[in-house]
This record gives sequence, structure tokens and C-alpha cells, in this order.
Amino acid sequence: MSITRCRDLTAARWIEERPEEWSRLAGRGPVCFDRYSRLRIIPDPAFPGQRETDVHVGPDALHDTDQMGVVLAALAPYTDTPDDCYFLVWEGWPSFHSEGLFPRVAIPNRGYYLFHGSLADFPDWNTQVEALLGDTAYTPSFVWPADRAWCVTCDVDPHFATIGGSTEAIAATLALTEVDVVVDDPDLEPPYYC
Repeated sequence: MSITRCRDLTAARWIEERPEEWSRLAGRGPVCFDRYSRLRIIPDPAFPGQRETDVHVGPDALHDTDQMGVVLAALAPYTDTPDDCYFLVWEGWPSFHSEGLFPRVAIPNRGYYLFHGSLADFPDWNTQVEALLGDTAYTPSFVWPADRAWCVTCDVDPHFATIGGSTEAIAATLALTEVDVVVDDPDLEPPYYC
């Protein structure tokens, strides 16, 4: 299987129909799971007012998409549909300069293009999506399997991705050592950079 673009948006309607306020949904994901964790792509701010540009990331640090790949591999056993997954990519990236041929998934103030593939395809995300677009691939904003057993949300602005799923799925993400995952409470706002 390989990553493909979707013209039929039926699989993403549940995102469009979520009741959360748009910034909450885009930034932290749907609130409909048993437990939550947060992948810190870079560490949380050390003090109020800190800027992301003040954070030093080592040269061997994993790229955002690679960090998400580690999380998705841990989540794979916690879905019955690992070969049937969906990926929403924000329409504002430069790769989407003339996208009139494909419909978009829309929530207020955000639009996305829908892709389909398997979790086994994700390690080749950049290569496959770049081949489809003829341009740079970007980290997906939402990833979920067809059975909606979990969802990973990574908006364009925050320094983290939120993971919602079963107690067991979230425990698996918290046990990861290759990436920095912490418990998340959907009722509490995490720290943000300026």
C-alpha cells in the first residue's frame, strides 16, 4: 500500500462535526477518548515568555515527522485497522499552492487535505507525499485509523502533538524512550511558547 490523496472526504467528516471550539480542536484534538498524552516535539517552555527560537535542539534530534512516526508505531497494536489510516495536512503549507483539484476538509479557520495509507507507510511519509505533491511534505495535523481507536493531533503552531486513545494505547506512548511523551489532561492548558 502507499499514501494516496483522497477526493472522498467521508472519513474526515467526524473531525468537521466535532463540537469543540476550532482552536481547541486544531490545537489539542477531539475530546472523546479515555486518556491523553502529549508528545513534546521540543521541551515545554522553561519560563513564561520564552520563545521557541531560544530552545537549543541538538543536531541528532528527530524531525517532527520522525517523532510522530515513533508514536504511531507504538499506537499500531491498539487499532484493528492499521492498514486503513487517514492523515490531514494543513492547506496553508507552501506545497499546496494551487489545490483546486482536491476538496478540502474544513473547520473554522483551518482547512486540510486528506490522505490515506497504512501505518506501515508512515516511515516513508516524506518521500511518498513529496512524490505526490512534487514539493515538500509536512507533518500531518491529524492522524487516525479508520476505526477511530485513537487520534494524534499536531497543529502548525504548538510545540507538541496531543494523543487521545484507550488507557492501554496511552500507556504505550508514555513508555516510549525515543521521544518525550507526558500525561496530558484535556481540561488543562499546557504551557506554550510566545
